[in-house]
Amino acid sequence: MSRPTDSREPDEGALSQALHEQIRQDEVPDVSEALQKRIASESRDSSVGYAVVQIVLLGALLAMGVWYFWR
Repeated sequence: MSRPTDSREPDEGALSQALHEQIRQDEVPDVSEALQKRIASESRDSSVGYAVVQIVLLGALLAMGVWYFWR
């Protein structure tokens, strides 16, 4: 049995396809701006002072761990 053909079906299918495509495009975020901001913040954070603070914090964490386990 064949389905009766309706001239609206191709138009509805095309409209449905276009709507699905738009929804799919809207769901994908634009990450280029976020990446640029992250790169800028990481390059700003890569200063010598930032590295020194990270080393001091890591040293403090290691010292606390040694103190806790030896006590």
